[in-house]
Amino acid sequence: MKMRMTQVAKIEDLGPHMRRITLTGDDLNDFPLEQESAHFKAIFPQPGHSKPKLGAYPGFKKWMRSYTIRAFNNQTKALTVDFAVNDHKGLGTNWASNAKVGDYLGIAGPGDTKHTNYHADWHLLVADLTALPAAAAVLERLPAEAKGTAVLQVPTEQDKQVIHAPKDITVRWVINPDLTKNELLNAVQSISWLPGEPAIFIAGEIRQVKAIKRYVQDMPGYSNEQTYSSGYWKA
Repeated sequence: MKMRMTQVAKIEDLGPHMRRITLTGDDLNDFPLEQESAHFKAIFPQPGHSKPKLGAYPGFKKWMRSYTIRAFNNQTKALTVDFAVNDHKGLGTNWASNAKVGDYLGIAGPGDTKHTNYHADWHLLVADLTALPAAAAVLERLPAEAKGTAVLQVPTEQDKQVIHAPKDITVRWVINPDLTKNELLNAVQSISWLPGEPAIFIAGEIRQVKAIKRYVQDMPGYSNEQTYSSGYWKA
């Protein structure tokens, strides 16, 4: 994957547990378009260094983590990335929590987008805080006539976000600060299952994702080819 150097241009706290960071730089001049919701590798500076070291060298993967393209403005060459913060410690979380305008961040990629069919009969998106940027990006890329349900979990009411989803997509927020409870599964079990074959996106804690997928596999119209599920982290 091509590696690029960027700098922080803007920082915005979307809520207590999500920080939006806008990246810019000349290396983004050829960044591919329409990759919102795709993952990329963020490359973080090593201790004592202000810039990340780009390239493949022994141990380089230690300084990389996967994140989601929330938005890319081709006119301003601005890449928007949402970081989950204040709920755990880690390389990316710590960097985002302490980031300042002008700080450097390397990026590699992007990879492929994840939603299987933007023109499916209907859509079901299920995401916890870590997968919220990807789910939100998918919702905002759906065609205007799309219908379905998005079940999005955040720790507090203040973490709800404004998402510009199609009018026939019901966005249901699940407030759950206790990640030992699979409230996402409970919410999915209570929604109305629409006729036809849904395109399904499920991402979050690995064991909870598996439980949700086991449930939807038995529902009418389920298709493995139209389902994306991924464990983003493990409790």
